[in-house]
Amino acid sequence: MYAIKPKPGGNLPFDFDGRGDIDLIVAQRGLPASSLLDGFDLEICKASFDGRKFHIPDPHLTFAAKTKMEPSRRAIVGSYVRHHPGQPRYMRPIDMARLASTTISAVRRDVPRTPFYARLDYADSLPDRYDPNQFFGRGSFMDDMVLWKHGVKIQFHNWVCVLIERLRKYQKRGIEVVDAPMIAEDFEIHTCESIHH
Repeated sequence: MYAIKPKPGGNLPFDFDGRGDIDLIVAQRGLPASSLLDGFDLEICKASFDGRKFHIPDPHLTFAAKTKMEPSRRAIVGSYVRHHPGQPRYMRPIDMARLASTTISAVRRDVPRTPFYARLDYADSLPDRYDPNQFFGRGSFMDDMVLWKHGVKIQFHNWVCVLIERLRKYQKRGIEVVDAPMIAEDFEIHTCESIHH
């Protein structure tokens, strides 16, 4: 049991004016706020204050500046990094989708079951009507069917990039992620901002 309180005459280090970096988390109405914590990838991020009590999962790790990564996400990130060749910062959306698709296929062989593949499975079930000669309209990359078919793979890629970025951010802050996937320091991976659906 840990008693968390400020030093005598001091205050808890909390930015009540919201001038710092704040993550906004949006939940479906009717869900308890505590259920949102299950979606975080790092255990240390699940520490919370409900107005009455602090809730700190695995406090022996947290207070030692250590944490664990959620197992399914850890497996996906580790496999993605092994199979992704790295990339230039800017790529055409269709080329980015093809690179993501190749990487995702390899990841799915390594990590066959996670709850994160539902949208990929739906996209795979759609007909592929991409036409590289179409700039606008049916078959172009602005076509809703093409966006769903190929854009979901880019969204998955972007999600993995966010996981990698957050993992690196916490490691740079001195948090030891005890079961972190191995990622070379010179490994470069970038989100593709061109696809929005």
